[in-house]
Amino acid sequence: MAQNDCVVVGIDVAKDKVDASIRSLSQRQTFPSTTEGRRTLIRWLRKHKVGKAAMEASGGYERDWAKALREAGIEVRIDDPKRVRSFARSAGRLAKNDAIDAAMIAWFAETFTGARPNLRCGTRQAGADREGASKPARPADKPAKQGRACRAGGRAEDAGAPLEDDRPRSCQT
Repeated sequence: MAQNDCVVVGIDVAKDKVDASIRSLSQRQTFPSTTEGRRTLIRWLRKHKVGKAAMEASGGYERDWAKALREAGIEVRIDDPKRVRSFARSAGRLAKNDAIDAAMIAWFAETFTGARPNLRCGTRQAGADREGASKPARPADKPAKQGRACRAGGRAEDAGAPLEDDRPRSCQT
């Protein structure tokens, strides 16, 4: 199980389906990309007391899934696929299919519990995916700094800022 006893699911998102893996419980399942598929996934996650769902950015297919999970009260993080793949490669996991990817995403999220999801620099995807979230616009006279914060996956103006913590208590590190 994860270091802080939060049950984590890794979700590999495709156009027609998602593969979900709860490594700590050795559970895997596939769900269709439909409204009923999302409801079934949420029931399955609640049954297994999952507190956090991790998925890779996948060209927008992940957005409906992330929204449904957040509405169900499950913390969602969307990670950069390159970071997850590099993590898998460094662990010697070279095979690749949807079930293996879901397990790798879960392992990545369990390992990097406090890490900010690594999205493309300058995007507002993380904020746009959060319910009702709106970030204040950067003043026009303050251009975004390109540097360490961007390479680390955050926006330059977020460097050093504390992260929002709306996770369930069992998932806080």
